[in-house]
Amino acid sequence: MSQTAERRSSWTPVRLACAAGAVAGLAVILTLGGPGVTTDEPLDVRPGRTYVETLAKRGLGFFGRTTVDAVFRDNAEHPPLGRWLLGLASTLGQPFETLAFGPDPLGLYVRSGRLAPALTFAALVALVAHATARRYGLTAGAAAGFALAVMPRAFAHAHLGALDTFIAFFWTLALFAADRALTSRRPVAAMAAAGALWSLALLTKIHAWFLIPVVGVWSLVRLRHPARALAAFSAWGAVGLTLFVAGWPWLWFDTVARLRAYLGTGVERATINVLYWGHVFADKDVPWHYPWLYFAATVPVGLHLLGVVGLALGWKGRRTDPFPFLLAGSIALFLVVFSTRIPVYDGERLFLPAFPLWAVFVGRGFQAVWEKVGNRKWVRGALLAAAAGQAYGVVALHPFGLSYYNALVGGLPGAERLGLELTYWGDAVDGVLLDRLVRETPPEAAAALVPTLYPGQGIATTTRSMAQRRLILGDQEAAPRARWLVVSRRTAYWPEGLRERLGRGRLVAVRSRQGVWLSAVYDAGEGLRNDRR
Repeated sequence: MSQTAERRSSWTPVRLACAAGAVAGLAVILTLGGPGVTTDEPLDVRPGRTYVETLAKRGLGFFGRTTVDAVFRDNAEHPPLGRWLLGLASTLGQPFETLAFGPDPLGLYVRSGRLAPALTFAALVALVAHATARRYGLTAGAAAGFALAVMPRAFAHAHLGALDTFIAFFWTLALFAADRALTSRRPVAAMAAAGALWSLALLTKIHAWFLIPVVGVWSLVRLRHPARALAAFSAWGAVGLTLFVAGWPWLWFDTVARLRAYLGTGVERATINVLYWGHVFADKDVPWHYPWLYFAATVPVGLHLLGVVGLALGWKGRRTDPFPFLLAGSIALFLVVFSTRIPVYDGERLFLPAFPLWAVFVGRGFQAVWEKVGNRKWVRGALLAAAAGQAYGVVALHPFGLSYYNALVGGLPGAERLGLELTYWGDAVDGVLLDRLVRETPPEAAAALVPTLYPGQGIATTTRSMAQRRLILGDQEAAPRARWLVVSRRTAYWPEGLRERLGRGRLVAVRSRQGVWLSAVYDAGEGLRNDRR
């Protein structure tokens, strides 16, 4: 709609944001059970449930040193906020999940825990829609919210009980809050309040520290006067850091040593293997262009084109509206940082906060094109159809949206030809595949999950139907002795000899998208029979 029509409309940025968030959240909630349990979900939900259970039992005793050490010692690689949210959702949802599906044999209730990122994604879509609509109009806001909701990998992450959707939301919230604070009448006081929101990002994941240079530079850009900028930035930082320490009891004791150890986890950690262009790299040795390619290849092409239009408009209007520089600079920061020797892996996952910022450019670009075509109904109809078509990836790849690649690389088949990672988090080992395993195997059969990245991952993947048959997946180490193999196509971690063994086995079931298989069940004791379903 035109700017004049927007002024006459009963819609407001707030109403638009609420509607966009509600639709996005509902779409995720209705499909929560689709993906299989991913590698990190048990590692994030379990500590969260421990936090909730311990607080309920100990009350204020939760904050004593002995309890703090016991509760946080084995999960201090990440701050606790995201895990608190997962634990609360898992605990509150447990009775309903039990009623609907029966008791979880592992006691984790991951499906219930997934409600927290689903609702957070709804809030993120609402935030992006509101921020865009407030600046560029309702049409831009609606397009931005839609764009974020149909980015397949962002939509897929919203289904998973892990920390990535949380940091995307809190990072974006902190950035937008700081920008608004710096343009308020009392920027120092407003920045102190914005610092409280930054603390939520700090309490979620280490990525929040990237906001320090961004907000520092932006304070100078917005306030111009160095002394005022320093005062505002200092207020923001002091409040944020104070609440960060206050919100993480692990840092209340041996604060300096523990903070140093935590900050070191960003670069000092177990090496993760990465498949890229047909070669397996250690995470620190991945070529510099890895994040740039994944940013380019994991968003629908039509959205990229609109984003480029929005970016060009931002450059054109840079003298009157510097906000696009904040967005573009933040996106570039993520891509540049992960182009260095800092470990990078799992495709888009480590720079997921860049996607909601790009959605703002998409929204602005769509609004510009919408206004350019004028009132020609058939042209606008075609534009709407083309925009709606950008949701194809979400529909075609679900529930394996983490495997999405756009037309720039030829989709998932093109990624297979180029030697890119086809699946990285185990989400393709889903209930459909594991139910087929249950139907094919006798009770207590010897089965193993390949690959596994930590002890007990096979057990953590076990479903209710498997537990009823006493069919427990072993870890990768049990594969040589197991007749039945559940295989995820994360080939960078396949053990030596697995390909040959699969070639001699019988393919029982497979999960695939766009003609590319992502996970499979093999009977390793019989000859090969190509029976893909």
